Parts: sequence; C-alpha cells; structure tokens
Amino acid sequence: MAIRKRKESADLTVSPGSDVVLNISIGNAQIGASVIRLDNDDNPLAKGEIRNLQLGKADQLKGKVLHVITNVLDTNSLTNGIVVTYSFSGCTPSVVLYQDEVITDGDIMSFLLDFNFK
Repeated sequence: MAIRKRKESADLTVSPGSDVVLNISIGNAQIGASVIRLDNDDNPLAKGEIRNLQLGKADQLKGKVLHVITNVLDTNSLTNGIVVTYSFSGCTPSVVLYQDEVITDGDIMSFLLDFNFK
C-alpha cells in the first residue's frame, strides 16, 4: 500500500457578515477522512467525516489559513480515481474540487491543502 501526496492551495473570498461552513465529500465510492486546523493551532477543529463544520464568521476568518489533510483509501475495485469536493458556504468559490488517481488498488491519496481566506 503506497501513499501518494498532493499539496495544493486555494484562495477563498469571504462574504462579509456570513457564517462560513465546510462540507467535504469523497466520491467514486472511495472512503476517507480529514483533519482540519485553522492557522497555526495545533489542536484540530475537527477530524473524520466533515459535515456542516462551523468555521466561524467571515470577518474573523479573513486573512487566516485553513489547513486540511484528507486521506482517501482506494477501496473501489472499478476505479483508482479519487475525487474530493470541498464545499464552503459564505465563500467564493463555494466549491473546490480535486481529482487524482492512485496507481494500485488499495493505495492512499493524501491531499495536503491550504485554503486562504481573503
């Protein structure tokens, strides 16, 4: 079982006065989980399946970085394709999608992501 890592960053423009909420969906019938941290805080905001995670008010998040690690295990024998969708309310763009693939069945894809709130 090999682990493939991909590091990315994306800028998100917050909508003033809005609440920022994060949902993460793992597609292609694969399984996985995430760890979420804000700026340099060592304590995670959340781990595991991320659904309706309240990140805070847009004005408080502006200028901060959300660090997300999502590990996806290739369990679907029909494809090695990995798709992860990050949906944000209160931000533009509201959806950030990453697609990739692992080489061998049973491998792990690890997304190391920084979302910059502008």
